[in-house]
Amino acid sequence: MPNGKKGDHPLTDIMYWKISRFSPKADGLIAEIVQLGGRTELEKTFNLFAPPSILEFEKALQEIRDRLYLEAKQRGWEV
Repeated sequence: MPNGKKGDHPLTDIMYWKISRFSPKADGLIAEIVQLGGRTELEKTFNLFAPPSILEFEKALQEIRDRLYLEAKQRGWEV
């Protein structure tokens, strides 16, 4: 069970410990998605312990980030 230590969970590694887990692009997209309120969506959409190929993963992350960004702008968030 995750307890927040380094290496314990990909999201805490990226967001809290600033440890690279996938690729610079994927890690950056994940950070943006979490900041836009999409942490639950990430965890429901992907098995972050066994993600798809990096190119497929980055493409899917980009689509999620773009959608969340657009939705946030439409709700009046200053993003």
